Amino acid sequence: MDNEHLFVMLDECIEYASKMLTSETPLDSFAMVLDNENNIGSVNSDETDGEIRYEYLLQTLRDEAKNNKISAVALLANVTIPDNFNAPVESGIRIHIEEKAFTKENKLNARLLYVPYQLFKTKEDNTVQIKLHDPIPVALACEIFV
Repeated sequence: MDNEHLFVMLDECIEYASKMLTSETPLDSFAMVLDNENNIGSVNSDETDGEIRYEYLLQTLRDEAKNNKISAVALLANVTIPDNFNAPVESGIRIHIEEKAFTKENKLNARLLYVPYQLFKTKEDNTVQIKLHDPIPVALACEIFV
């Protein structure tokens, strides 16, 4: 897999999340996947409970990985960033990233990418704008490509 495809997928995740956060629509968890032919797709759920929705998406991604249908995932959630990460603000987009190509037994080859954000209204027309801060990467063991 070419890293360029993964970066495109991450950019699309962040762009979509930013659009939802600045609109009247709530940002619910969703996932983007990269299939074995480097096509980007999405995985969603109609579940309204945020925790159940996230777990459903996580299990769906595990099933897709087990069936060898995907080569990378980006699972997004709107979160409060833990204090120990010293983020400039507590609001954040968390993207759980895994690539099949980097799965190694007992290694920290997955990442959580926290993107702190601030929402504010413009004085001119009262529209909601977003400021994204530098991402905070955190290593973790693979949970999807196991």
